[in-house]
Amino acid sequence: MLERFMAIHGEAWRDAARLGLQSAVAAAAAYAAATWLELEEFLVVMMAVTSLQRTVGGTIGQAVIRLQSALAGSLLGLVCLLLLPEGWGTAVALAVALFVVGASMTLRPNWSLAVVPAVGMSLGGTDGGVVETAAVTSLGIVVGALIGVVVSLLVWSDRAEARFERQFRAALRAAATRLSDAVEATLEAGHEPRVPEHVGAWNEAVWLAQESLSDARFVDSGGMQRRLDALRELHESIVILDRAAEVESPPPSVEVMRDQVHALRRDTCAVLTGMAEGRDAGGRMGAIDATLGELRRRLDEEDPHSPEHEVHAAVAFGLREVRRTLAALVEVQGGGGQEAGEVR
Repeated sequence: MLERFMAIHGEAWRDAARLGLQSAVAAAAAYAAATWLELEEFLVVMMAVTSLQRTVGGTIGQAVIRLQSALAGSLLGLVCLLLLPEGWGTAVALAVALFVVGASMTLRPNWSLAVVPAVGMSLGGTDGGVVETAAVTSLGIVVGALIGVVVSLLVWSDRAEARFERQFRAALRAAATRLSDAVEATLEAGHEPRVPEHVGAWNEAVWLAQESLSDARFVDSGGMQRRLDALRELHESIVILDRAAEVESPPPSVEVMRDQVHALRRDTCAVLTGMAEGRDAGGRMGAIDATLGELRRRLDEEDPHSPEHEVHAAVAFGLREVRRTLAALVEVQGGGGQEAGEVR
């Protein structure tokens, strides 16, 4: 049990503490507001607490969904009850209203909370209190959602773009580790190119970065998505090196290109870690190009029909792909003006 807690990522602990504090403040504020406005306390508190998300943008998105649901549920429920013949009873009114609302949710998933005002109106009967019930219920939903947004902004706020930057830097460091493992495995027999912990760290960082991006509001989310896509493409080139290292019975150490491969490992990983630390990392691309040129000359000196040459050529191809995708990442990151073309 203790090991499970120790394995939880630090970002998850941070989210838990922030959402716990925000939920406590939102619940207290919602209860006070509901009492003052004479609204249903349970409804307002639940709407306020459940609208809270990890980021301000996510909470705003939930508030918009609740506003749409309140309007849709009130209108659909009102139409159903007004068209329903008098004397049919509460059970029939409830069934008809929820049939229509349930069908509409299939077409518009964002209306998932439309059932709340519809149920309130149906239970209120088909008399003159229908409109008042709809108004009070919808107001409770909106007030709760607005309280959630205000709390998210004022109490330990976390913007989606800031969260994305943290996770993107973590993904850059994870990619550097993955690249180091893959290159080392092409040189040393028995070295595992896909270390499970390192692969897991990469997958988690990219997933969290994408999740944060989906909550981004009022920012250039397109630019952030391009950066993340470029990093994913770089990882695909690392997978090429993984496969080259997993060739059955690989030849002994690549003595003819060992120095060049080590230099490429050092420089490419330095570019990634430099970007993760916010430094201009594009300056090493010239050295990478020079090393790739020397690697190409070494390969040209080999016997093209030897079994070693096929594996060496696969490694060289993977390294050229790393250079190409790394240059594209540097360009989209704004860390340098190097061309993203392939070195041959």
